[in-house]
Order: sequence, then structure tokens, then C-alpha cells
Amino acid sequence: MDCHTPVILQIDIKIPEHVLAIADMLTKSGYEAYVVGGAIRDCLIGKTPTDWDIASSATPEDVKRIFGDRAIPTGERFGTLTVFLGDQGVEVTTFRKEGRYSDGRRPDRVVFSGNLRDDVARRDFTINALAYDIRRKSVTDYFGGIRDLGDGIIRTVGDPEERFSEDSLRMLRAIRFAVELSFEISCETLCGIAKLHCAIRRVSPERIQDELSRMLLSTRPGKALRYTYETHLLDHILPELSDCAGIPAYHESPDTLLEHSIKACESIEPRLELRLAALLHDIGKPLTMAQDDTGRLRFFSHESVGAELAKTALERLKYPGALIHRVTTLIKWHMFTYEPATKDKGIRRLVNSLGLEAIYDLGKVRQADRVALGLDPGPGSNMEAFLRRLEEVLKQGPAFTVNDLTVDGRDVMRVLDIPEGPEVGRVLAKLLDVVLEEPGLNSRERLLDIVRAMADKKIH
Repeated sequence: MDCHTPVILQIDIKIPEHVLAIADMLTKSGYEAYVVGGAIRDCLIGKTPTDWDIASSATPEDVKRIFGDRAIPTGERFGTLTVFLGDQGVEVTTFRKEGRYSDGRRPDRVVFSGNLRDDVARRDFTINALAYDIRRKSVTDYFGGIRDLGDGIIRTVGDPEERFSEDSLRMLRAIRFAVELSFEISCETLCGIAKLHCAIRRVSPERIQDELSRMLLSTRPGKALRYTYETHLLDHILPELSDCAGIPAYHESPDTLLEHSIKACESIEPRLELRLAALLHDIGKPLTMAQDDTGRLRFFSHESVGAELAKTALERLKYPGALIHRVTTLIKWHMFTYEPATKDKGIRRLVNSLGLEAIYDLGKVRQADRVALGLDPGPGSNMEAFLRRLEEVLKQGPAFTVNDLTVDGRDVMRVLDIPEGPEVGRVLAKLLDVVLEEPGLNSRERLLDIVRAMADKKIH
């Protein structure tokens, strides 16, 4: 539907008091005011909105005149001011038309309009182009958004190529909305994405990162990833993963490496570092694939190669360094094999190196990998044996890092009569080494005795 006569749906939507008050002040001043966008979409499908926006015939100057210093010019060039009542803010935007988007993100110029239809016509998807009239308790729909909500369809307002040319991130947003709402994407919208996929290169890594993360944390990350692959967006966002499409997951595997990776991502709990680690754990396989003497495919050291590739990919997408470290650690160690002959000190040193949380997360990545391979749920017998052994070692005492010691740097400086500096760190490292060997020594008096012995040795 794309016509000048809208569908009007009579419905009483519960609007927060501060939004009602702002809209009421606008209408009493002689201007139109509608609650628009995602808030109305969410209300109609039974979700609780997080953001409320108002579109109005009032110009920015009108809004400033009505609300005074409560109107903050957060985007006045584009007709938007944020109006505060108490500590609650609502964006109020003037009805507008937009010119061309030469940067693929923002309009080159904005022309204020006198009618609602012009304003909703510039929006991305039909389900986001709905406007609620508080006084009349009705939703105005020019483009079939109510129908698409009922059918569970993501469809652009008007021509997909025009909408995606205006802001190329909308291609990823279409996929993200589909998986967050458990909707499908219309054929014409998908075709528009596939045709313009190269335009995603115009979008900043930070904006892509945000959409990708929200897709991965949705209830249908696999659906999102398959959409990105089918439309070729994945070639630009994560080419390292896209390269896995033509590679078998293992010798004579029924699944490609890409499909295996997607299944692993689907099979792990929705924490971003876990979903990324499961998704990228095997991206080193295409570069390490070789046949052995029997003709079987092997992927020697793919975990180390994959960790480096993942680091490059996640840095390119501007993920935080701490997250990148956690993800690459899990990838590098996902092929870890436990040797029962390992001494307790070796177990404690491993915990010291990786961290206890990372070790438990390794078990989760291993389990997701096995589920994706069609094996019995669980981390596998070797990892299960290691985790049992770890619990035994943990019972002996929880000292795995310098912070777990019963003495600290101040104690070392006092007993040895030395200033703050590298020597303090070296002494604490020696104490940790002692405790890793014998956890029972991690008492304050015993460790202070060891430090005093160091002082005596130094004197003599």
C-alpha cells in the first residue's frame, strides 16, 4: 500500500505521562503532534517501548518558544529538539521531507513539511512508519505497516533501492528487525539488499558492529547470519567467515564450515563473547586445510591461525580490546586437550594464564562445537575430565593470581624496606609461584615469613 488515503486503526495505546504532556502542550499551542516510529510498532505487538518520539507540525523555533530552556537542540539542523520534563526527555521532530543522501547516512538537506505523510514517507520500514494521534486514539498508516505487522513482514517504505541508498545501514537493520521480532523479510526488500550489498562499505565500522552484535544476541542469530550470507553482506562485514562457505567442516562433512559455524553460534548462550567465539572458532580452517597421506582433510594449527584472523576482523569492526582478547583466547584454546598426568601446579598455572571464567567458557564453546557437529550435548569426555580435575584443585585453595595472595605490595615494601617499583612485582610473582606449588602456604603469616627470609638473604 502506498497511497494518500491512510488506514486508520482506532486503538487506545498507553502513553507515558511525560510524552502525553509534551504532545498536549504542542496541540494546545495549535500544532499537530503524533507519537511515531518504533514505540507504536512495539505497542501494537505487545512489546514495551524503550524510546518515545514525537513528530509535529511545529518548527524548531516553535518548539523552543513553547518549551523554553527545556528544549535542547540535539539535532536542530534536521528539525529535532529533545524536550525534557523533569529528567525524562522526548525527541520532537518537525514534519519534514529529505533531499538526497550523498554520504549514505544523513540527508544533505531537510525541508520542513506541513503534513504527516511526508514525514512518515521518509522512514525505513512500513512497521516504523506508523503515527499515533493521542487525542483521537488512532494509528495512522499510509504504507501498510499495520498489515505487515500482522503478517510478520519487514518491508521498506516505497522502493527498497531508494531507502537503502539513503542509508546503507538499513540493509542490516532490516535483518536485525527480522530476527528480533521473529519476522521474515519481503522478497523485494531482500532483493534490494542483494543488489546494493556493496554499499555497506560506506557505513562506519561502529554502526555495523552495533547491528551485528544485536543480531548475534537475538533469539535467531543463525537466521540473521544466513540472511547476511545470502545477500552478500557477509562478504564485506566478515569476509573471513564468508570464506568458510565452500569448505567442509571436517573430512566428508555434510555441512560446510560456514553452516557449522552458524550452528555453533546458535547453540551457545547469548553472551556476545561466547557467540562471537563460537561463530569464529574455525575461521582458520580455510588457510590451514591440507590432505594427509591417506587423503583425509586436516586443519593443523587452525585454532592459532583463527585467533589471529578473529583479532583482525574484530579490530576492523572496532570492538573493545577486552572483548577481542576474550574471544581470541577462546578460539586459540578451543582445541585444548587435557592430559591426566598434569600436576596440580600445572592446572593452577593454566587458570593463572587463562582465568577461571575463560576456562568455564571454553567448556561452553566445546559443547557448542559438538552440538553443531551433531554429537551428544556436553563438552566431551576429555573436557569433562578436565573440569572435574579443576574442581578438585579449586578445593585446595583459590589462589591463582597475585590478587588472590594474602599479602600485597604494601606488605612487601614494609618488610623489605623498598620503594614502590618493579621489585615489588617480582617479589609478589615469586610468592604466587610458591602458592601455585603449595596452596596451603597462602596464609598471611607464612607468606610474610617467606618475605622476611628474602630480606635476610638479601642482608647476608
